[in-house]
Amino acid sequence: MKVKIKYGFSKTKDSDLVVAAQKIHDDTEADSVDYPTPSPSLASGQTKINTFSDKLADRGSKAKTAAKNSARKSLIDWITALALYVQQNCGNDEETALKSGFDIWKTGTPVGDLPKPKGFTLGVGDNSGEVYASMDSLGRSANSYIFRYTQVEGSDRETWKTKVSSDRKVLLDLLESGKKVFVQGAGVGASKHLVWSNVIYMYVI
Repeated sequence: MKVKIKYGFSKTKDSDLVVAAQKIHDDTEADSVDYPTPSPSLASGQTKINTFSDKLADRGSKAKTAAKNSARKSLIDWITALALYVQQNCGNDEETALKSGFDIWKTGTPVGDLPKPKGFTLGVGDNSGEVYASMDSLGRSANSYIFRYTQVEGSDRETWKTKVSSDRKVLLDLLESGKKVFVQGAGVGASKHLVWSNVIYMYVI
């Protein structure tokens, strides 16, 4: 039975999310032997934790609530991306996995691959150098969605940039206008295995 990292935090209460994120940050940092080069960085995670905590304490107006929700989403995206790193570096060892601060799925929990994404499309962003990528929802089975992309045609998939989002739609920015961008997407569930969509592309405006 493979060890599976548990990292769905979309329904976690705000206050509990801060505690969980800080524990994951601190525990992963403490185990530098098994997790020597966390990606995304722990420093960026600490910044997101602090930002969310500050926004959580400064609510009231609709604008402040919106800022809090935005900071929450950013923090969850960081946790999800770090979970993928831990999954790849825990060596399928339960004790090593738990040292990261993440919980794991209990033995016997049925784990299946998510299906190949449907309705995968690209659209023009709001500004120059931006493209929206989206796919049909995979429902509650998906903890998050991952997108990888490049503007170097024919390049190795391992060199592509990635973005992880709790939403099925993501903004790809800082792209070079006038060139194609090639994009793939997949749902992230309990299984480590990702079933990617076909590669699609469009010219960046």
